[in-house]
Amino acid sequence: MRKLEVLKNLLVQDRLIKFNLDLLEGLLREIRADIEEIKILVESCLEGEEKESLLRTLADFEANFKNLITQSLDYIYDLYEIFNFDITFLSNIPEELGREIERLDAVNSINKNLETLAKALEHIVSLADRDEKIKVILTPLLVYKEVLEHGMAFNQKLAGGAYVF
Repeated sequence: MRKLEVLKNLLVQDRLIKFNLDLLEGLLREIRADIEEIKILVESCLEGEEKESLLRTLADFEANFKNLITQSLDYIYDLYEIFNFDITFLSNIPEELGREIERLDAVNSINKNLETLAKALEHIVSLADRDEKIKVILTPLLVYKEVLEHGMAFNQKLAGGAYVF
């Protein structure tokens, strides 16, 4: 019975890591285009200092956010390599494999990275509290934040056994 439990946990962790890699790769692919669209909206909808301030903030945010995504991707890819090595190396010893999966703590490790990204988004989307126009302009970033929060909740539920397979 223990072997089946370890196998199930192994398969869940594998999917969890892959889904989060896909999520972050998608964010990285889309952020540049979304920021460009937001800049166009800022140019056409805002004026003066408000416009200039938001454009500067967006430029800083974009550079920082892309860097954070890249760091998170690097971390999760490294985690996945270790995970795959451990599976290969410990495949005949289910007890050791089970302990190693627990030690890697993929869910909390990944969620810490997603939380860092969500906090970076929180800072910029807090500007939406100022004005309804800014809130509409920043809608793509609000969606990103929501997706990251749902991703973290999903990871916790999946790893916690809330989904019964």
